[in-house]
Amino acid sequence: MFNILIITHGELCEELKASLEFVMGEKILRNIYTITIDKESRDFDTYANRISNFIIDDQKTIIFTDMFGGTPSNISLSFFKKDLVEIISGVNLPMLIKASTLEKYESFEEAVKIISNSGKENIIVAGDLNI
Repeated sequence: MFNILIITHGELCEELKASLEFVMGEKILRNIYTITIDKESRDFDTYANRISNFIIDDQKTIIFTDMFGGTPSNISLSFFKKDLVEIISGVNLPMLIKASTLEKYESFEEAVKIISNSGKENIIVAGDLNI
């Protein structure tokens, strides 16, 4: 298993976690943490210190951010460690469901790919369905 840290602009991370709890139930929410980037304070060091509290030596962690290039991902990227800490931008509910329920995977790298693909595969445009 791995830790899940969701970092977003504003309260999006809290709402994603609440939605995950609504869909999956409270039991599934072990090792899932959130950090909100407040519009009043964008101090890199303050948020870097908060993130470092969730990065535990030798414990795999996936950091989800709302969009690549924004403050959450820019701060998170400094914590990237191959095979230990990964950052996935463009977080959505399907990918969090997959991350919180994924039990069988061969490697941390494979788990990250499965989770990322789950998020992509669940982006559906109704007009493309020919319904």
